[in-house]
Amino acid sequence: MEQTEMRQTKGVGRLPLQTARQPKTAESGQTLMEFALLLPFMMLLLLGIAELGRAAFITITVSRAATAGAAYGAQNAATASQTGPGTPLAMTMPEAALCDANGDNGHTCANGILTQAPVAQNGCTCDTGTGTSCHPFPGPSNCSYYACAGQIVECVRVTTHANFSPLFHYPGLPTTFQANGTSIMRVRR
Repeated sequence: MEQTEMRQTKGVGRLPLQTARQPKTAESGQTLMEFALLLPFMMLLLLGIAELGRAAFITITVSRAATAGAAYGAQNAATASQTGPGTPLAMTMPEAALCDANGDNGHTCANGILTQAPVAQNGCTCDTGTGTSCHPFPGPSNCSYYACAGQIVECVRVTTHANFSPLFHYPGLPTTFQANGTSIMRVRR
């Protein structure tokens, strides 16, 4: 009786030696087989999540670049009129957008996410005390010659575009996508 009690106490908390030495059955490969069948679907799901993250990053960067260009132009009337290419010493709204999206690599701001040059515009409208805003955007005009019976409201708009291709081409989806960003701001006076 002491031997049976001794066997029972040795078996508590761990498997008996007979259980550990049992031969492997056909069920031992079932987990590996299920994993092998699900692996392609899991990889496809992982690649799709990575592509969505990349598309979100590019879209956010393009929108943020438009906001940076408009913020630069909204500083004052002088920066609001800088809608075209600039000189080496002066920044313009399109260059501010390019540098924000592509990074400032030696003041060239080229070769980055934005694939097309940003478009910058400025326009004026007249506020006669009704609280006019920049939405909808007024037509392009030279604000220094704008005739107004009230206060002149100057607005700037920067539009950015980027084309990007997914890393993997999925059947039924386009091979390139376009991300657009537009920002409209009122110029501080």
